[in-house]
Amino acid sequence: MNFRSVVEQGITAIQAGNRDEGARLLKIALKDSALTGALRAVACLWLAEVTEHPTEKRQYYNDALNADPNNTDVIQRVEVYLASQFTPPAPANNLPLPPVGNNNRPGQAPVPPASLPGMNTPATSPSFAPAQATLPKTGPLIPVVQPTPSVGLYQVAAVIGGPNGPGSAFFVANEGLLVTTRYVVGGLDQVTVELHNGRQYPGYVVRAYPEYDLALIYVQQQVSELIPVSPMPGIADDTYLTVIGFSGDIARGRKRATKRVLAAHWFPTDIAQLPDAGGGPVLDERNYLVGMITRNTASTSAYVYGLHINVIRNFVEAFRQESMNGAKVYCRHCGYYSTALTSGGYYCERCGGVHPQAENIIRLPQSQMQSYYYEYSRISCPHCNATVGFHRNMCLRCGRSPVG
Repeated sequence: MNFRSVVEQGITAIQAGNRDEGARLLKIALKDSALTGALRAVACLWLAEVTEHPTEKRQYYNDALNADPNNTDVIQRVEVYLASQFTPPAPANNLPLPPVGNNNRPGQAPVPPASLPGMNTPATSPSFAPAQATLPKTGPLIPVVQPTPSVGLYQVAAVIGGPNGPGSAFFVANEGLLVTTRYVVGGLDQVTVELHNGRQYPGYVVRAYPEYDLALIYVQQQVSELIPVSPMPGIADDTYLTVIGFSGDIARGRKRATKRVLAAHWFPTDIAQLPDAGGGPVLDERNYLVGMITRNTASTSAYVYGLHINVIRNFVEAFRQESMNGAKVYCRHCGYYSTALTSGGYYCERCGGVHPQAENIIRLPQSQMQSYYYEYSRISCPHCNATVGFHRNMCLRCGRSPVG
């Protein structure tokens, strides 16, 4: 069996619906160094269309271009794929497989040619139909997140076990750091995270910012792809927005214009229904990540607000810095990254919340913790002269800052 017939059998298997077998045969053919030129490009293009992993897909497209770099049809197909990374999500079956013959009607699966270019015949370019004839008017679209298939570039996960029902989260760092809302995780320090492959992992809540409805979760699972972030500092009014939940449901709307004065980290939407408890990524019309959806609403409407991605990124970077400054423990009461709890203290130095490990023991005064709690401190407030101590840099008697 020569490599040309293996390519033909692989394409035939894919057209018959057996993608796994077809991909296997095409990979076998590609192992033969004698497979060159247009025929190698065709095999790579078919593999690119049937694989769901974005890194592998891009590699196959690159291999096709390297195999036949002067073929304008191959270049066009690669350009169409690259352009698809910036279009709104839509069902994956809108993207046709690359044709290898010239007898295909738009929208139909291609059929293999009677003979493929090989070593004994001049290598001619596969006959591609024009992109505008074979693709929908909106262009090739990135697959929508589904419960079981790969979520590709979106990298959305499910958060299970929270106090307000299942929610969504998405990766903001390759080493396994996810972002969701504080509403989703509540006061828990551990939840269950389900990834797109159906596997469930323990998710450790490592930091939270309740005033921003933001929480960071760590899972021992690295990812290679993150959602591309919008380069724009803000979101223009009437921008089309797409919210993706892990369940596969999608909510669409716009960035709502408002006369209310809002903090810069919030952006209003005209979305009133969400697929879950929130925490899903918000994408603009070019498929850029612009923020995270929350369940927060105005007092006069049911429209939810989003948290801007720039604020999220700032807090992620701040958490990285905190993690480098010695061992710390997450306080489930206020979300702080506490040093006192790591050093043997019973209480968070920020909110005074009791560490879970100290809830059922006799808690005696700890002289070594005075530097964290200002217990028995002789330092007096310069405003009221009280020596009751300070919390969050505020006098516990008069409420003023000692440096203000």
